[in-house]
Amino acid sequence: MMKVLVTGGASNSMAVKVMEKLTASGMKVVLADNREWDLDTNLNGMASYYKTDLDKRELTSIFTQEKIDIVLHLKHELITSNAMKDSFDQSEVNIATTINVLEACVEAKVKKVIFPSAISVYGNETEEAVEDNFLDPALFEGLSKKMEEKYVMHYHKLYSLPFTILRFADIYGIQTEGFIADNLEKAIDGQAPVIYGDGKQLRNFVYIDDAVDAILASLTKGDNEIINIASQSMYSLQEAAEMIGDSAGNMHPIFKDSQDELASSCSVSVAKAKEILGWKADISLREGLEKAMQQFRLKKHS
Repeated sequence: MMKVLVTGGASNSMAVKVMEKLTASGMKVVLADNREWDLDTNLNGMASYYKTDLDKRELTSIFTQEKIDIVLHLKHELITSNAMKDSFDQSEVNIATTINVLEACVEAKVKKVIFPSAISVYGNETEEAVEDNFLDPALFEGLSKKMEEKYVMHYHKLYSLPFTILRFADIYGIQTEGFIADNLEKAIDGQAPVIYGDGKQLRNFVYIDDAVDAILASLTKGDNEIINIASQSMYSLQEAAEMIGDSAGNMHPIFKDSQDELASSCSVSVAKAKEILGWKADISLREGLEKAMQQFRLKKHS
């Protein structure tokens, strides 16, 4: 029976979805994070939880003791600014934690590490981005992910540590910050969705369930590959906001003066995901927003 360790289990609501699907598939799950468990979901024996500093020594001990087969490295400090002075500490923590995880994987002879990256590593590409494109991130979030990817590949080159890097589009349907989550919260509170600027900025969104399915597929496929995980369509922020307004009951978005928004935009190829993982995004943006709206309402009234 495969045993998977997920880093960031207590601070990443995506980890809960992953844990639920892994255990439903009959796998053993271990969670490790440097925070107390404070998510709404009760573990109820679904997974073992370790509160750890996420340093190399402690992680190596956990990986070895639990006989971990695969590590899913979800731990990530959100980079909330594109100013060097504000983003440097967050980037530094992310890179250091990734190195600790990789070191522990090598020491404990873990069979594979899965690293969730982001399509922001491409920057503002004008043509459809494929996985071997030159990476020119426009944001520090993308730059940090690019550097972490390099470490993952370097540890494969030095120590033959198998990996899969998944470059995700904007994941929605989880309790997190971002355009979708912020406007869902507003709509639930009876406030109109807000668009900063003209709303013509294009984004690629992927629903949480589709994203988790890609992770599950990569447990047994895609060794030593980098794979884009995105929907086949891009939507403007205005289109997304109007769909949120529709889900909330014919609520029209309002426009405000543009802010310095942390976002880059590019279309990406998902041909590799189909070919190697047998994966494609099944849930449309409209359907996903309706599902997310229901979940946000349940959470608010629970």
